[in-house]
Amino acid sequence: MTKSSTVRIGRHEIGRFRFLLGSLMMMIGLRPLLDEWLGERIWADVSTDIFFAFALISGLHAISGQPRQLRFCLLLISTIIILRSFHYTLHTQMPVFNKAQMVVAAIFLVQMLIMIWVHIVKENEVTLDLIMAAACAYILLGMIWAYAYYFLESFRPDSFNVIENPGEGLLDFYYFSFVTLTTVGYGDILAVTQAARALSILEAITGQLYLAIMISRLVGLHASQTGNNNGK
Repeated sequence: MTKSSTVRIGRHEIGRFRFLLGSLMMMIGLRPLLDEWLGERIWADVSTDIFFAFALISGLHAISGQPRQLRFCLLLISTIIILRSFHYTLHTQMPVFNKAQMVVAAIFLVQMLIMIWVHIVKENEVTLDLIMAAACAYILLGMIWAYAYYFLESFRPDSFNVIENPGEGLLDFYYFSFVTLTTVGYGDILAVTQAARALSILEAITGQLYLAIMISRLVGLHASQTGNNNGK
């Protein structure tokens, strides 16, 4: 593993996609726990922003070998930080800034997914970091679909029905998205409108196709790699 493909923390080097995967997992998994344990929403918000910053930074590092895309992502991150700062500096809530931040964050996640997919396609050797990149892409799919559900609900209220214990919108849609992506389907959040059901169907299909295609590619690369090593 080259230096450019690692993140150094103290004396340890962590693969860049392993670092990104850890950041994404913290961002998704710890916010609900913070809401439950801390009770104070401001602390949960600050902590979530810290985890999101880790995800942004590690995402930038993961695509750092592509200068043009890196500049575009830096612009997006700067915009996210500026818009998010209004949440803490303004005494009154400004929904327009919150919505704008959500849109920019969704664009950044899409850009990150595209860059990771390009990296996976270009690689000709199966490594642990490549497997971590594939896992990051899978999680990003779920996160991006959560934003799609959130925007649909924002423009078409009551597109989804939360049967009990409704929480914060985006967190509910994270949950619904990953339940749909993995085809678990608990049924406690229901897609009510035709548009919501169509998005749910597309995500379920995308999740299954992604796993089938990605596993086939990794197995094929590994077989080719093994054959080349045996032929030497």
